[in-house]
Amino acid sequence: MAKTKFKKSRASSVDDEQIPVEALPLDPVKVPRRTDTGMVLDAEGYGGQVASALIVNGLRAYLSVVNKGVNAVACNRAHTAFVPVQIAPCTAGLDIKRDDAKPLVEAHGVLAFLLDDGEGWTSYYIPVSEYLEMAEDRGESGLRLDIDEHATWLEKYEGHAGVKRAFAKLLG
Repeated sequence: MAKTKFKKSRASSVDDEQIPVEALPLDPVKVPRRTDTGMVLDAEGYGGQVASALIVNGLRAYLSVVNKGVNAVACNRAHTAFVPVQIAPCTAGLDIKRDDAKPLVEAHGVLAFLLDDGEGWTSYYIPVSEYLEMAEDRGESGLRLDIDEHATWLEKYEGHAGVKRAFAKLLG
């Protein structure tokens, strides 16, 4: 095999210099299209969030979306017992209008409150009869249950433990 000699390239002295690079034209920015929610009444997903919690805890859930909000019907796996659920999103306290709560009393309904605390959602599942006993009547603005004032009482109705407690009759 013959030996090959490498010659020093004159370009190696240019390596230290920076060669200007032309900027390429940028592609136009595509604005993301928002999903058309004109035909979806539960666009915020409150009903889906409550239904998921019910299903995870062993119940069946059926959403009833109406113009005034989202309601659900929870039932046992055998479809022999049903409980109406009123879903209410909240920011400061557990608020609901008196007219929304009254029809649920006779049916032993449950109020599902979704509280946005800034870091995520906290959910409370309270039987309507117990809520009416504890809530403060605020006149025309409806009923309110102050979270800080009733924090220890509300612990038993929070999250999965609240689902199991409020829907104990359906879970057997």
